[in-house]
Amino acid sequence: MATGDSIIRRHISLSLKLALRHGPVLAAIWAAGFLASKILLRVSVEIGLESRLLGLVTLSTVLLVQLLVFVGSFTLLRDASPPDAAPPSDATETSGAMPWAAVLVVALIPFYGYYAGWGLMGNTLREYAQLLIETEMSRTDFSTAAQARSAFDVGQTYWVVCAVALVWLMRRLAKRQQTASAAAIWPMIVVVCEATWAALGLYVISGWISGIAAWLAALPLSGAVFSSIAGPAFAETSSIAPRPVDWAPPFEPWPFVTQLFWYALLPLVWFNLGAIVHGHNPNEIAERTRVAGAGAIRRWQSLSKPVRDFLGHFWMGTLKRWHAVANGVMLAGSAGLRLMLSVLVLWRLVDWLGNWAWIGAAHLIGPHDRLVWGLLEQPLDALFGPPGAPPGGLLVSPLQFCVLAAGLRLAGARARSEAAATA
Repeated sequence: MATGDSIIRRHISLSLKLALRHGPVLAAIWAAGFLASKILLRVSVEIGLESRLLGLVTLSTVLLVQLLVFVGSFTLLRDASPPDAAPPSDATETSGAMPWAAVLVVALIPFYGYYAGWGLMGNTLREYAQLLIETEMSRTDFSTAAQARSAFDVGQTYWVVCAVALVWLMRRLAKRQQTASAAAIWPMIVVVCEATWAALGLYVISGWISGIAAWLAALPLSGAVFSSIAGPAFAETSSIAPRPVDWAPPFEPWPFVTQLFWYALLPLVWFNLGAIVHGHNPNEIAERTRVAGAGAIRRWQSLSKPVRDFLGHFWMGTLKRWHAVANGVMLAGSAGLRLMLSVLVLWRLVDWLGNWAWIGAAHLIGPHDRLVWGLLEQPLDALFGPPGAPPGGLLVSPLQFCVLAAGLRLAGARARSEAAATA
């Protein structure tokens, strides 16, 4: 069994070799996704000026581009041959890997969960709304009466239901054509339909949450309950004397631990998402899972045949999709504590170096007026990502993908060696 220092050295070495060999292609994938996102965002705005609902539906393609970049980068690193200097056991077996469209379908829901959970969905919606309102204001004739509309005023709820029904019909037709034809376009149409479902679902759920919050705020006792809970906290903070800005804040253990947890969780989430693509034979349902699924199906045999067929198709499809996710989680879990810590530290180190590279480049450029800096910051953001924003950038993201892929290769090698030892 390799020691902890040996695992870390192999992880660093393999990450650098993957970056040197595949870094340019990964950067090209990231740049293509960045450019496509900007173009599709503008297209969504132009459509949203005519129809708010269709603009929101088109916006789902922007989210789909992010998924394509994620899956494309991990697929490239998964299918690539290992570097010459790397041990042969580090190569990931890909003979049972899923096709491209199947990987997209499996990774869709977990990726969108991450995308919404870390606020990236909100950032995309805010960028869309800001651009839509600015464009509409620039084209409004203020000499006539014009009523301002919200960027997300899609009208009555039944329009959203009609959109979901139309997307469902398109997906059904695409699935039928997929079984009759080997063309690659039909699986991609299925993925686009499912991505649209996810985007509309997140929008509807966010609307429900806002409605529930407004309903709770309108209750007669809500003001008294809020005052009883938050009143002492406001009274305590209002009595605190202002502190100079250059003073370090007082150390509080629990907020520090909470921030450290979320800071460490993001690279581990990416690691688990990448493991879905790297998992071995993730398109096959294990016999144990198949038996459990068949047992559940036997429980509704007394229902009518159309209902049984629908539930059986839905149930087995759910097992197939989430079984692949479980395989990915198990692959990530086989990494071990030292390798997991190595992934976490190296991933965050790349992000830290990117932030300081942005700051260093800004110091080298020197002070300029706001208009000039509005132009200069765009290439810096594209190369290193804005400081304080979610990690990304033409030079940062490919290195982070290589760190994750190297960790997954080593985790796969560790899992195979342990399986061989116990066989």
